[in-house]
Amino acid sequence: MQAKTLDIIHDTAPTAPAAFAGFADLVAPIDPDAFFERYWERRPFFVKRASPGYFDALLSLEDMDRYLGTRIFHEPDIRVVRQGKDKPFKQYAKDGVADRHALLEAYAEGWMLLFSHLGRHHLPLADTVSRCEAELHFPFRANVYLSPPNSQGFKLHWDTHDVLILQVAGSKTWHIYDDPLELPHEEQQKLLPELVGKANKIAEITLEPGDVLFLPRGYIHGAESGAANSLHITVGMRNLTLGDIALREFRRASLAHPAMRRVALHRQYQDAQKQDEVRALIHELIDSMDLEGALDDVYCSFIKSRQPPSAGRLLALSRPVEIGHESTLRVRPGTLFELFEKADKLNLAIDGRVLTLPKGVSQAIRFIREQPRFLPAELPGLEYESRLILARTLHAEGLIETAA
Repeated sequence: MQAKTLDIIHDTAPTAPAAFAGFADLVAPIDPDAFFERYWERRPFFVKRASPGYFDALLSLEDMDRYLGTRIFHEPDIRVVRQGKDKPFKQYAKDGVADRHALLEAYAEGWMLLFSHLGRHHLPLADTVSRCEAELHFPFRANVYLSPPNSQGFKLHWDTHDVLILQVAGSKTWHIYDDPLELPHEEQQKLLPELVGKANKIAEITLEPGDVLFLPRGYIHGAESGAANSLHITVGMRNLTLGDIALREFRRASLAHPAMRRVALHRQYQDAQKQDEVRALIHELIDSMDLEGALDDVYCSFIKSRQPPSAGRLLALSRPVEIGHESTLRVRPGTLFELFEKADKLNLAIDGRVLTLPKGVSQAIRFIREQPRFLPAELPGLEYESRLILARTLHAEGLIETAA
């Protein structure tokens, strides 16, 4: 068996983005296609950049200082952690909200502050996550870790999803081991203590501002901060496994079949002939499974669970725009949408909701997806006035906006 290694990539001429436009900015200088071909669910890499301020457009220590001065963090939003143990929320909260003085006191004592939903408040982070999801069509989540000097938040562990670690400020030394269990599922978390002892150390690296570390799920790791305050963002790339989706669809097929709803009596099914009958039925159900429909259902549920991008919506409502046939339009950045064609209708899933549209608009919707900018007059498959009606409807729903 070939030994696992960590690829080290030197970004020798880094240019900090003025704004992080999408996934390519997070994995630069690696091309996104190369990332999914070479690294995704396969092997880790380390981008050595050491560029202070590289991630300032995304988040900074000054941003964190401002947020800690507010009363916006409730129990799901923040954890206080040291050596793998959480401080009970009530010990640093007042009236159900995390207390700034208690947080700073815990931080001074060596406790790490973990912010799980900072994107709800910090637009650059929310916008980047939203753009990544719209680009790649699966869920992302950004956790923010603020660590005091010379501290350790978590002991050796693995993640059950691939992660990108972006070092914003300070430094952190990471101890990286291989994956004794390939692509572990969340339900296999209990196996971790036993497998830690079987893992082989493959690298020890120190992330400095601007550096990036990618760890596929299952790679065991731990870290401790350096001599200064450390701030990093962990971008988690989460999705259901093929097994999760297949099991969900098999259960649906089983519930629809009366024979599979029978009680399984131990004595009865000890008979070899009965077991063969059950096996045949299981194979019959597997052959009848609608995996395409199951994948569509999962994707549609994901789109409906997202919050639509809010930047600019209030201003747009306060400045109504009259859309004409020659108005230049585009899809709102960070918006995710998909067509799901049913026998008698066409569903358009847009962030947070589903619209039912006439089936004749499908060609126009697909045209909109492919064009960076377009005019209502260009929409194919519709009569002239119907093009304008569709454009105005999609504008009112927040899917498209005027483009200068």
